[in-house]
Amino acid sequence: MSDIDERIERFSTMTQADPTNELGFFSLGRALVDAGRPREAVPALQRVLALNPGFSKAYALLGSAQRADGDNAGAIDTLTRGYRVAHDKGDLMPRNDMAQALKELGAPVPEIKTEQLSEDDKGAGKLKCSRCGRVAPKMPEAPFGGDFGTQVHESVCAPCFREWIGQGTKVINELRLNLTEKAAQDVYDQHMKEFLNIS
Repeated sequence: MSDIDERIERFSTMTQADPTNELGFFSLGRALVDAGRPREAVPALQRVLALNPGFSKAYALLGSAQRADGDNAGAIDTLTRGYRVAHDKGDLMPRNDMAQALKELGAPVPEIKTEQLSEDDKGAGKLKCSRCGRVAPKMPEAPFGGDFGTQVHESVCAPCFREWIGQGTKVINELRLNLTEKAAQDVYDQHMKEFLNIS
């Protein structure tokens, strides 16, 4: 069995066992898209949004699956709604991905005003957050050691990192990650980077 088939089977089993597992449905949808099966991914991703209408990345992935399946009108509707949700939540990466997809589809991108970081803001211990795009307070110190900890400290605001802590717990629980295993650590780190919009 290939890696992608194994992922699909694992997440299918997980979502059948728990029909409220939004991250399980999201992971299933992503695996189906990766396998070139966008039509099958659409219901899984729609289920994510039924469970959590604020899940920005699910809008982006659903729009991509609809587009790959030839449903451009559905994709435009999903991406337009998702763009607004992502902006309101401060999810810059999915918002920007959806803006690009809307442009490629020849659809208008909703107009939204963005904040700018001033020298006074910097002096007051603020930054323009890589995740939410807002000017907000920095964390008092790096949340963990190493270069990645420094990168997070210099680019993510304190409120967004607090939000990640709750989301990180959800990732561990819903995906049943054992963080003593390297593969589970990699999954956790990938979710953190995507959530915080850090490459």
